[in-house]
Amino acid sequence: MYGKPWVKVMVSIMLSFMILFTSIGYAALTTNLSVTGVVDIAIPSGLFITDVKVKDGSTANVEHQDVSFIRFSTTVDSVIDKKDDTWTQRPNGRWQTTTYEGSITYVITVFNNTEYEYAYRGLYYQKNEYNNSYVNTTASDSKIGVVTNFKNGSVVAPGASLEFEVTYTIGEGIDDGTDWHTLLNYQFGINVNSIDKAADIVHEKFLDILNTSITYQELYDALDNKFDGYQEWTSNYIGNVGNAVDSDMMTVETLFAGQLTMIVNGAPQKAWVLIKHENIDWNENTGDDYTLNYNNVGQVTHKGCEMTLYLTVDSLSQANGWAPVYATAFTCNKDENGNVVSDWYELGDSYYGQANIVGYKGEGGGTGSFVTDNWKSYAGTYQVTDNYSYRINADLPIETLMETVDQAAINEFQRLLTAAEEMVANEKYAGTGITVVEDAYARASEFYTLDANGKAIANAGTRRVWLIPIMKDLDHVLGVAQDAIDKIEQGG
Repeated sequence: MYGKPWVKVMVSIMLSFMILFTSIGYAALTTNLSVTGVVDIAIPSGLFITDVKVKDGSTANVEHQDVSFIRFSTTVDSVIDKKDDTWTQRPNGRWQTTTYEGSITYVITVFNNTEYEYAYRGLYYQKNEYNNSYVNTTASDSKIGVVTNFKNGSVVAPGASLEFEVTYTIGEGIDDGTDWHTLLNYQFGINVNSIDKAADIVHEKFLDILNTSITYQELYDALDNKFDGYQEWTSNYIGNVGNAVDSDMMTVETLFAGQLTMIVNGAPQKAWVLIKHENIDWNENTGDDYTLNYNNVGQVTHKGCEMTLYLTVDSLSQANGWAPVYATAFTCNKDENGNVVSDWYELGDSYYGQANIVGYKGEGGGTGSFVTDNWKSYAGTYQVTDNYSYRINADLPIETLMETVDQAAINEFQRLLTAAEEMVANEKYAGTGITVVEDAYARASEFYTLDANGKAIANAGTRRVWLIPIMKDLDHVLGVAQDAIDKIEQGG
């Protein structure tokens, strides 16, 4: 029954979460789900199903059914077997058959655990996944009809839950005595007012995926399970772009929990992403590692690999054309033993550029996907702090942006280090404001050296992308500390 690779990865945890959600119900869900004496579970951002149940009195001519949902998603897995056809003998001795149409209605509850408004965008399914080729959004004799009373555009407010009904109908012409297994995703999109805002939300969600152990492992395993022993692209790429294989598409859509579908100023948009797993900053002390067994050379370990998210809302329909694409790399820190010791964070900035349109596996002349290897930047200015911004030229590859040493960035880093030292050294002030500065100063230690007087000196040759998150962090906490100092001075 669970023959697909991505289902094998999820099934063990999926069952436990289904039982948990079924028993506690929606009302118990908050930012953190606490089960007394058992475990604390961090609820990720997104909109997802919390309950699926059979509507009382809704079953007609169904022999048996089974329904479940993939945890933290809007994907429903169902198996339905309709009543067997019956044969009766007429008075004249001839036999006739009576066929049946089976139907059942499910009540689905969704919960919006974000600050954004979601709207229903319809049913999504890969036709060749399970028995999905028989699915239709209207009932007919030769199809499995899936009809919902939740209309396109129906809104789920931030922090709210909503119930809607879905009727599955097995047509008269569909074989009886067969378990009809469907895997369907009910898609909801975020209502936003700009593409830039939509991109920010997708990036926030991707960080949430990387920093949640269960979803990170699903992504890692999905990438690893694709490798065929020869073609490395099958291991370090996954996406929801056109013509993507079913397992890739469903894995990505499930992980992002509806946040790749959006309504921008009232118009529906779809975010297409490719996630690439490789060492992009040439630093083996950041990112994670993975090992592959190559049929021709044996076992190879790839060290210090970032997760780079390539994102576009282009239709990707122009063969040999170019699409505007955001390229954003995410990484984490490791200790000398190779153990990950920090959360994942954005490496540098989210860069805007373009990539040429191709088929999913890189075939020239195809459509539906794009090539990440030849992504090139658009010219643009990026603001890091109030005192520091930098400009990049057009047509730079992502690797160049990762490797750039920027003396102006080093100078700004030095200014922030000096400000942090002075603030901490002023013993008149203490408390939370100073503590956050001390913590940020310590996190920056990888990129400075103490001189004979104990003064932090920014390391020469440090790459700009490594400094950007540190500078943003220091700039922010210095502001927090200054607010605390101002309150003390004002007698607050």
